[in-house]
Amino acid sequence: MKNRSKRYSLEFKQSLVALYDDEKRSMSSISKEYGVTVSSISKWINDEKLVSVDDGKPITRKDFLKLKKEYEDLKEENEILKAAAMILGKK
Repeated sequence: MKNRSKRYSLEFKQSLVALYDDEKRSMSSISKEYGVTVSSISKWINDEKLVSVDDGKPITRKDFLKLKKEYEDLKEENEILKAAAMILGKK
């Protein structure tokens, strides 16, 4: 079975988010006009929401989640390296 999901450019997604944010258009009207599902538009809007961080510089939710995943991956790698150092130190 073929994957029928469409891929949209970042510029297209941002333009639809701008229609929602700046022009106060409803997600359903944007969906009907551009042929994109409401759930996709909702996800793009949530991805572009700003998140406050301790240093005062806002970042998008999508970037925040990406950084959070990277942090968790690095934490796991660090634990693995600590365990390897303990094993190598015993030999």
